Amino acid sequence: MLLILMYHRAVDCRLGNPVSVLRAHFAHLRDRCNVVLPGEALLPQRLNVCLSFDDAYADFHGLVLPLLKEFSLHALLAVPTAFVIEKTDRGLNERLSVSPADDAAMQGGIFRENAPFCTWEELREIAASGLVQIASHSHRHADLTRPDVDVEFEVSHSKALLERRLGLPVSTFVYPFGRVSARSHSATAALYSYAVRIGSALNKDWHPQRQPLCRVAADGVPDIARLLSRRSLARFEAKRLANGIRAALGKWEPR
Repeated sequence: MLLILMYHRAVDCRLGNPVSVLRAHFAHLRDRCNVVLPGEALLPQRLNVCLSFDDAYADFHGLVLPLLKEFSLHALLAVPTAFVIEKTDRGLNERLSVSPADDAAMQGGIFRENAPFCTWEELREIAASGLVQIASHSHRHADLTRPDVDVEFEVSHSKALLERRLGLPVSTFVYPFGRVSARSHSATAALYSYAVRIGSALNKDWHPQRQPLCRVAADGVPDIARLLSRRSLARFEAKRLANGIRAALGKWEPR
């Protein structure tokens, strides 16, 4: 089975874990799981885990990337391209002081002046590390289930921009807010090999039938072993089966 873990920040906040906790997570996963990226082979006798980080905050470059190097692990980084500037002279502590709330950090004056997200310069370094696969997180971090959102623009423009600026193919789309509809999934399926929502469920493999891949939230989790316990995995497997039934019936949940 495949478990995709959803992370955001490497700081002590509601959508994050401090570095000490992330280090414990990574040590446990390195020793007990097969850590993979989208499309890589899954081992039948082990729990296969994909690490995904949303929003590409500056702490991914400054704090998470060094941890990935320390433990020789790979991760998926979902980038909302509208908030990426070319480079910055701001110090990491100043950049991390910006509120992690989307409605604050993604305001024009804030992301341009304080650079709370990874810059293009940093994203090129991240991609060149060989440890991180870059994914699209739409252009404006838009809720693609809303009828007023130009879904086709959000999924296509972000992909084109990432590929042009980083010089590499982008094959994975991560839904902002984890929300997906039949309309948005049709648009992403036309451009990406993999699409990822939340869903709080396991996946059988990289290609679930008629539905996106699901993730399990790992922010604010002090003990990763508990999240990976037999009881928890059984619950995630039950959710996978339920999601499969809903997908077969054409019922999508915006969560």
